[in-house]
Amino acid sequence: WSTRDFGDALGPGRQPAAMSNFGDKAATLVQDISQSEKGTIPPYNDELVRAVVDESNEHHRSILRLIGDIQEQGTSLDAAAPEDAAAILVHHQAVLRNKRALLVYLNERADRVRALRWEVGTALPEDLGESLSHSERGYFQQYSALVNRYQGRRGGVGINITLDPTPPKEHKVQVRVLQERGELVTRDGTVDLAKNTVHLLWRDEAQPLITEGVVEMVV
Repeated sequence: WSTRDFGDALGPGRQPAAMSNFGDKAATLVQDISQSEKGTIPPYNDELVRAVVDESNEHHRSILRLIGDIQEQGTSLDAAAPEDAAAILVHHQAVLRNKRALLVYLNERADRVRALRWEVGTALPEDLGESLSHSERGYFQQYSALVNRYQGRRGGVGINITLDPTPPKEHKVQVRVLQERGELVTRDGTVDLAKNTVHLLWRDEAQPLITEGVVEMVV
C-alpha cells in the first residue's frame, strides 16, 4: 500500500494525522539494519522501535473504533459498507507491515548477537555492549551459557566447539609469544611464555591467548 492508496481507502475524515509518514518509521528500521556492515551491530534504536509499536497500537485502536461504529448502527461486519470494510483492512495490513518490519530488525540483530559469542567468547566487549539493548545483553548471556553447557565436560560434549569454524586437522598448534606472560600451566605441564619463544600448545589452550594477542600462530 502506498500513502495515497491508504488515504483513498480510508475515505474523507478517516485519515490519521501522520498520514504523510505512514510506514516510514518501520521502513527506516529495516533500512538501518540492512545497510549496516555485516559483522557489526549498530546501536539499538529504542526510540524508533517504540514509535513503530505506538503507531501499530494506534492502528489497532482505529480498527476497534470502526468496528464499534458499525455495531452501533446495528450492522454486522459482513454487511459493513465497502468504505468501512476497506478502512479496517488497511489498518490491519498496516499493523502486519509494521510487525514484519520489527521482526526483520530484531531477528537480524539476534543473529548478530549470537555470532558475537563465536567471535569474542563469553566476555562481551564494552563498546559492543553499549550498542545492545538490555534484553539483547541478557540474550547474549543466556546464549553463551547454553554454548558453555553444551561444550562442557559434565553433561556436554567436552569439546570447545567455538575454536574453529571447520574441524581442525591438528589438535595442537605452534605459537610464538608476543607479550611476556610468565608461566602457564597446561595439561602437558608448565610452559614459560617468554617473549619471542615458540611453543606447541593444545588448540583449546592456545586460542584464548591468540584472541588476547599474547601469542600468534606460526604458520
